[in-house]
Amino acid sequence: MTLLLMLGLRKNAPAKPSFRSHADPPHEMALDIQVAMGDSVSAFRRGMACGGHPCGGLIGRMTTLPMVLDPATLTVAFVLLAAVLGTLLIFSWTLNRRLKAMAWWGSAFWLIGIGIGAANLGKAPPSYMVLLLANAAGILSYGALYVGCRIFNDRPGIILPGGAGVAIWVAAFSFIYDSQGYRLILASLLTGGYAALSAWELWRHAVQALASQRVAVVLLLGLAVFNLLRGLLGISLTSVPWIDSFGRRWSPEMALFLVVIGPTLAFMFLSMAKERLKFEYKQAALVDDLTGIPNRRAFLQAAARLLDRLHDRPAGCLLFDLDNFKAINDCHGHSAGDHILRVFARTLTDNLPKGTFGRLGGEEFAAILPIGAKDAAGIAEKIRHAFAEAGKAALATSGEVTVSIGCATVSRTMAEDLLRRADRALYRAKESGRNIVVVV
Repeated sequence: MTLLLMLGLRKNAPAKPSFRSHADPPHEMALDIQVAMGDSVSAFRRGMACGGHPCGGLIGRMTTLPMVLDPATLTVAFVLLAAVLGTLLIFSWTLNRRLKAMAWWGSAFWLIGIGIGAANLGKAPPSYMVLLLANAAGILSYGALYVGCRIFNDRPGIILPGGAGVAIWVAAFSFIYDSQGYRLILASLLTGGYAALSAWELWRHAVQALASQRVAVVLLLGLAVFNLLRGLLGISLTSVPWIDSFGRRWSPEMALFLVVIGPTLAFMFLSMAKERLKFEYKQAALVDDLTGIPNRRAFLQAAARLLDRLHDRPAGCLLFDLDNFKAINDCHGHSAGDHILRVFARTLTDNLPKGTFGRLGGEEFAAILPIGAKDAAGIAEKIRHAFAEAGKAALATSGEVTVSIGCATVSRTMAEDLLRRADRALYRAKESGRNIVVVV
């Protein structure tokens, strides 16, 4: 009997669930309790008459009860979940301040929780100001979602895109306040548009190809479709109860959808940040800190891949060594020496394909290209002249800054063997007076 009082069973109730909110009139609730008491007594008597357990009839009735989802309870659950997820994302940002997108995404979860809570947790229908501000918070949350995606891709322009939706909502609200359908259409268009833009941003402008980022794109597209289709209910209902429930301000069906997609999207954001950090750490291990070009490890890996693809075709190795580099450090200081190293790295970047060169260490650099001896010598001479001009301008003195280059060309060999051949040519260049190219 106590269980029936809690569930609020009704005599001759329809088969489908009856979603009741805390705003139902008190006299109807009292009627529910009276009917439930009558049902429990009848069930008790039928159980006794059948010679079974006194609760037999009651248990039989209980097994056919539909599950009732209370909108108020789901609202509280969603608001708490949004707060937890938002806090988790913001906390992740505090651990690594370079991931500014996490702070924006965390703010988006907090804003959507505040907006939905403010509009649906009051005992009375929401007032003009509550509807204005609550929906503005919800729209602003989608704007923050989009801004976070732009920041994650290192793209500028965040204030105007994030606040445009709220500005449109505030400007139009006084004209559409009396029409729930118009309010639904505008809010759905704005939130759906932001979700679609977020998906486009992560797909079109991705800095790296991250697996979790592709999953986030799918989720954001699903969120965009959900909001846009929900806006259609502001034009015409479908007469399908569970579909039409999405057209209301808040419903158990919509709460369940957001409770499922919210944590999934937050998990993808965290996974994207983890993948980004992993990629950056990997890149840091393969890039020379001073010059910004590939280090010895990265260069040898790229050279090995290139030689594997060439098979019987020739490959040319260029080995560079800056002339009298110690004298530059002694005369002009180590900061000037570091600047000259960066100048030479920029010279290589301007004259060689990406991924074909690197810094081996100190003042020594190398490049491996799919070319023959004649072309290798031509490229080496071009780099030698370009660096002489750039180095002299960098020091702003009458002193010269030059480089000696050794070239070796061979087919079907390993990167280390090709470097040894080029090193012998470089030694001859040094012995011959420096600032020349020697080909073997």
